Amino acid sequence: MLKYLVDVWVNLNGQQVKAGEFVCEIAPSNGKGRGAFRYSGEYLGHTTAYALDPVALPLGENSFSIDHPGVFSVFLDSLPDDWGKRLLIRKHNLPRGRQNFSEMLLALGSSGLGALSYAESRKPLPQSTASSILTLDRLVYEAELFESGVSNDADIAHLLSAGSSPGGARPKALVHDPEQDRYYLAKFPSSNDNVDVVRIEAATMSLAGAAGLVTPPTNLIQCGNKPVLLVERFDVTAIGRRHMISMQTLLKAEGYYQCRYKELLDMVRMVSADPATDSRLLFRQMVFNAVIGNTDDHLKNFWMICSPEEGWRLSPSFDLVPDIREAREHILFFDLGGYHPGKKALEKLGRSWGISKPANVVEEVYVALQPWRDVFTAFGVSDADCNRFRNIDDRLTPSAD
Repeated sequence: MLKYLVDVWVNLNGQQVKAGEFVCEIAPSNGKGRGAFRYSGEYLGHTTAYALDPVALPLGENSFSIDHPGVFSVFLDSLPDDWGKRLLIRKHNLPRGRQNFSEMLLALGSSGLGALSYAESRKPLPQSTASSILTLDRLVYEAELFESGVSNDADIAHLLSAGSSPGGARPKALVHDPEQDRYYLAKFPSSNDNVDVVRIEAATMSLAGAAGLVTPPTNLIQCGNKPVLLVERFDVTAIGRRHMISMQTLLKAEGYYQCRYKELLDMVRMVSADPATDSRLLFRQMVFNAVIGNTDDHLKNFWMICSPEEGWRLSPSFDLVPDIREAREHILFFDLGGYHPGKKALEKLGRSWGISKPANVVEEVYVALQPWRDVFTAFGVSDADCNRFRNIDDRLTPSAD
């Protein structure tokens, strides 16, 4: 039986405080796990303490248990997906039998996004890592090497030392600008791309800001002959990192799921410190996703963030792109289906949600997206790639209703 005892640390008003500990036991025969989590007395004694998961782990002295995989989803939110997970395993040389969630959280330490960090029980908390923005050229090169299957760790040393982020299977790294003291998620091209994903995302994020969505500052730069998108981290503040939890965790959606935007709305209204504002922001993002054709609207692309000062709030919008996968159907349903419902139906949904003046929100998004081709072109997106998304024009016309 593999047994792990892991301390969970959280940034609280600029100080690292032990929030609690979890234990996880894994049966070597089948890999099945079971675990438990308990908040620490030290953390519960803080007047600014908050529940790490307001649904599954409310504040209290009792212990919370969980069956397979033995680790609560809020902690799994800290882990990167495909790209970063492969880097994490490579960096720490984890053999197949130790590539479990507890082991990877210990390997992650303090190097993920959000306020949570992980360390073996009664051992020091490792320092967080982020590569210097001055090494971006090298990081882009090493990302190409890693995708090509390079076997020498020395050839990708900078990439291995950089942190990664939750969500997504694309090349990326966490970087720090020492001159501005700003932290970014750097997003790189992939050798598997059949469109210019980096420039397309930069243009779409710009359109989102014009449409009234709250988005993190972005900057499209050139590294050699490769575009790189810098997305400023919204989990970093002047006094440390803010806690984050995905809608997938809050809604307890595991494996394959079918989910409507309305379920996200209900969760926002349950946990947000400003439900009226956050509900309107979620509605605006839903309208934007529908019109731009962001079919990759899965639950790990929606987060709530928390700080003692503000409580729980809907995070800024990110990972916004048109239908690059040519899926046509959205992952999240608008009402009973996952296809663009049309302008009038979006207004009707807003009214059913209780959104104040939903028609105004819809109109603002539609107007902001009218010049999408010009914006894409200004960001260097080719005519061929623009034509790939010509259905946006169809969705912007009255006939789309």
